[in-house]
Amino acid sequence: MLNLVFLLPRLVPGSAANVLAAGYGGVPEQVVASINARLGLGQPLLVQYVDYMKGIFTNWPPYFGVSYAFYPYTVSYLVWIRLPFTLMLMAASFVLASLLSFLLGVASALRRGSKFEFASMYSSIIFWATPPFWLGLLFAWIFGVDLHWLPVFGTGTFNAGAGTSYIASTIVHLVLPVATMTLATFGFQFLVLRGAAQQVLESDYVIAARARGLRNRIVAMGYILRNSMLPLTSLLGYTVSFMVSTAVFVEFVFGYNGVGDLLVDGIINRDYPILEGGLFYVTLLVIILSLVGDFLLLRLDPRLRR
Repeated sequence: MLNLVFLLPRLVPGSAANVLAAGYGGVPEQVVASINARLGLGQPLLVQYVDYMKGIFTNWPPYFGVSYAFYPYTVSYLVWIRLPFTLMLMAASFVLASLLSFLLGVASALRRGSKFEFASMYSSIIFWATPPFWLGLLFAWIFGVDLHWLPVFGTGTFNAGAGTSYIASTIVHLVLPVATMTLATFGFQFLVLRGAAQQVLESDYVIAARARGLRNRIVAMGYILRNSMLPLTSLLGYTVSFMVSTAVFVEFVFGYNGVGDLLVDGIINRDYPILEGGLFYVTLLVIILSLVGDFLLLRLDPRLRR
């Protein structure tokens, strides 16, 4: 992972020196050479790699250097001040998408062959197949530009102040990004939960419960819900990685100041420290949440502890 984080940014066409030198009205060779020497990019790749590894294993938090575009701030500082916004966006979207998927997945499993099942299934396929950036642009045009209901840029109003007004401004700016990520995540989760709920419905204990005359609501909450959560929990790592990649597009579309938007800035500016640090922390986040998913799976399914 660490090797890929080091190599991938350097495989991007162009260089940081050329991007920075372009601000001087062109790309003169003397300016490019001076910038390369100042940033250490003129050193052999092996020397850069050794310095990169030293910064990770000899410091906490890992030191990836100073950002080229946001000088003099370090990469870890930029990531940590933006990470709460990304986590807030992902957590809200995951909770809403899971609730929506559970409700519609169980309801469609209980009404097999009905119009409700076909409508929910095809809607989830459409949302899953729709590119999240296009869905975000559509929401921004309808609710922001056309109807003027919601803001379409940033994480809050500059003059919001503190306290309740700041919280209200943050929530309002979250609505469209969360709606976009919720629908994009819902498409995947619903299909998994629908298939799992239908398998649970065919099990002996559910057939016995329905034969005893229990209501569908009791069967759904007491028998189907917990057992249908197992496949989704086992795919938590994939879900998190999907949401991280989606967050990059959504944050860029709405100008949301999260880690995803920071990564896009790093790509545009060829900011190697930003790309190295951002990819490192994002990968670490996916690994941690995948382990959390495995732990939850052990708690939900006692058979795995045997």
